[in-house]
Amino acid sequence: MDPLPDQSLLSKSPVSFFLIVAASVFVSEAFVMLLLQFQPQRSLIGLAIIDAALLVALVSPMLYFFLFRPLITHVREREQIEEVLHKNEEEQFKLMIRASLDAFLITDVDGQIVEVNDAYCQMTGYSRQELLTMNTADIEVMETPEESAGHIGKLLVTGSNRYETRKRRKDGRIQIVEVSSNYSKLDGGRIYSFMRDITERKQAEEQRDILLREIESANEELRNFAYVVSHDLKAPLRAIGSLADWLSTDYADKFDEEGREHMRLLISRVRRMDGLIDGILLYSRVGRVKETIVAVNLDRLVHEVIGLLAPPPNITVTIDDPLPTIAAEPTRIQQVFQNLLSNAIKYMDKPEGRIRIGCSTEVEQWKFSISDNGPGIKEQHFGKIFQLFQTLAPRDRVESSGVGLALVKKIVEMYGGHVWVESTVGEGSTFFFTLPRTAKPISTKGTQT
Repeated sequence: MDPLPDQSLLSKSPVSFFLIVAASVFVSEAFVMLLLQFQPQRSLIGLAIIDAALLVALVSPMLYFFLFRPLITHVREREQIEEVLHKNEEEQFKLMIRASLDAFLITDVDGQIVEVNDAYCQMTGYSRQELLTMNTADIEVMETPEESAGHIGKLLVTGSNRYETRKRRKDGRIQIVEVSSNYSKLDGGRIYSFMRDITERKQAEEQRDILLREIESANEELRNFAYVVSHDLKAPLRAIGSLADWLSTDYADKFDEEGREHMRLLISRVRRMDGLIDGILLYSRVGRVKETIVAVNLDRLVHEVIGLLAPPPNITVTIDDPLPTIAAEPTRIQQVFQNLLSNAIKYMDKPEGRIRIGCSTEVEQWKFSISDNGPGIKEQHFGKIFQLFQTLAPRDRVESSGVGLALVKKIVEMYGGHVWVESTVGEGSTFFFTLPRTAKPISTKGTQT
């Protein structure tokens, strides 16, 4: 008797078969879910699942219902969510571009304009509808076709580019713009460009260059003037002074009192003219002729200046505070102290004159002061005295070129400092000036001595 054939798995244990099918569905769905989790956009795997599900639906509707229908539902839900997110990102991007103060446009690789914002329309003078029918070549003013090709070539290779170009507005005006572009391969290739109108900045730079050339020309004329003054004017002036001295000495007995006064005024004014020329030369050299920057011991320098000025016995000059050592041009700093001290001595009107020199340390600068008990200065003259050729006392009473304080102001400001005066009429004056603790002249142009 033949043995009975083996019974199928379904007839032996329907429960086992059902568990195997359920486990297979669970494992398959879990596996596909993991694959989809690592696919941020619609992928080939998702499309393959949908295609396979449709095929299974034709062959075995039951298997499709249990195994593939949940997967298709998940894929479609995911695609809907991604589509919504993508639309939100696009809307946010468009809002950001519309609100941008910089002009923005999108073009394809051939230069055809795809999108623009309001700022770009304002920059070019065209409407959005007009621009969307145009090519950038219709607006840009390139020097050569190779220049445009070079910008595009660099952009395609590196992915970004930044350059300056010129654009022609609808009204025909040319404007200079700074372009910052980025290239994307999406949609067959797109170029995203931000632009900023820099026409005014370029014009300002050109104007600055013109002014610098004019200043250089003026400096050259000043150098020539200084040469003429020092050589062509001082020689005859010295001759006049010598002749006046000779006449006043050899013909003293020939002059009456009025004649002797005239000769005195002549000699005085020749000397004043000579001092004025020297002052002009000194003033013109500040910032133009420069010395080597060295460490200057101000305590030693001020004592030398006092010795050079030789104050009369009735005037006492004292230094109240220790003076620092600074990095500066020795002659320039000497001129500052010499002019301030000589003025205090020259205009002293008290039988016992007192001049005091002080120095204090502030946060990033030194503050110097030179005080006297002289006649003082009215407040309305505080600004005038630092102007060139301005004096308060008549020149026939006190010899002055009117250059000294203007020279002090120019030197101090060249080093980044500030100079001012405080005074009470009848009691005296105090001249203050500051120097940065890293004092170095701001101007670096000129002839090296």
